[in-house]
Amino acid sequence: MILSQIRKIDSMAPEKLAREISVIWEDILHSIIKEMLDYAKPQIGNLHVNLREEMALEIARLMLFISERIISDRLNGRLIAEINPVLEREQCFSEAGRNKISKTAIDCAEHIWLKKYRERWKPKTEAALKKEKTKKNTKIVPKKVEENHFIPKSFIKKYWSEGQFVYKGIKSSIEVEKKNRIPLGSWGFRINLYSDHLEAYFSLVEGDAARPIEMLLKVEPLNYPQREALVGFIGIQRIRNPHFMESLAKSMQPLVTSEVDEDKAKDRTYMQQVYETLYSQNEFYDKLARPIFFSRWVVIRSETPDFLLPDVCNLFGSYQGRQYVFMPLTPTDCLIVLPVAVDTPRIVPHYIKATDTMARDIAYILYCAARDEYLSASAAVLHLNNEDPIIVTQRVILALTKITDNN
Repeated sequence: MILSQIRKIDSMAPEKLAREISVIWEDILHSIIKEMLDYAKPQIGNLHVNLREEMALEIARLMLFISERIISDRLNGRLIAEINPVLEREQCFSEAGRNKISKTAIDCAEHIWLKKYRERWKPKTEAALKKEKTKKNTKIVPKKVEENHFIPKSFIKKYWSEGQFVYKGIKSSIEVEKKNRIPLGSWGFRINLYSDHLEAYFSLVEGDAARPIEMLLKVEPLNYPQREALVGFIGIQRIRNPHFMESLAKSMQPLVTSEVDEDKAKDRTYMQQVYETLYSQNEFYDKLARPIFFSRWVVIRSETPDFLLPDVCNLFGSYQGRQYVFMPLTPTDCLIVLPVAVDTPRIVPHYIKATDTMARDIAYILYCAARDEYLSASAAVLHLNNEDPIIVTQRVILALTKITDNN
């Protein structure tokens, strides 16, 4: 952390000396944080586990703030080349230096850490514990619905509409056709696609994921339940669209014919019931969701509205035996779950600014994933390169894996 800041402030600093100095100043930083936490600990009660990610992010922000102060204070008009590392360590950890560390630690504890605890974390803990004691099982209350939006209308309205309209593109193997401006709500649905009970269940999933999506876009840390809600949303979007349902019904027909009878295999209502049993299969859901949860997440951000929302909502695939996901969130933001396993998910994903080439590649991948149609921003310009989308996908995955390996 400090070494990278030194390089920005003093680009001419000798690399070896900069590293030696950064180690000394990192020791100051860690001493301040340790003393701050030790000072605050007796005044802090038990905190709810769901605050862990938020507190970790606050520590990271505080460390960045303190490191900037340390560098400014210790440089004080000097260049790195003018500093003797032996003398620097002696001064930093002399009696006067240690007193300064302790004073800084107490100031941070009183005015930042404990203040945050009293104003936010303690009340949130009390509210969460109270909610858990009185928590009731959420009941699914079906309502009669004919238009089943397999891509949530609320999601489209918030992130993919312009006023009361959306811009629909029709997939063509020849050329990119002109986008059609259509009313919001007239895209992404089928009549009587699934039961009213399943529609009500989807509404709960969408509601639970609304806040985590906002937080992801604002670079705010997700706690475990929020991450779980987002993973659930991504997984459900994979299997709720009619293209998946039609593919599943086709693959299930021979089994239904042999185990039940041919008429049932041709009965749409019966095959719909077969499909809806998926949502009671915990093992199936776990196989879909677990790889998303424990993989490396990257949010790609484009300066121009390049990304598309295909009519299948997202793209699932496999690379070298592991699952990957492309989940467009807005015309400028796309979540990519890389086929790279992690033991512990990051508090916040990697955020990467897309180059023009990468943004075009991702847009092309999403275009190829669409079955018939897609949404885009009115200003989006799609570039078709006629490459094999699998090759383009692998290129993006390898590039992002390399970029994020050391971050």
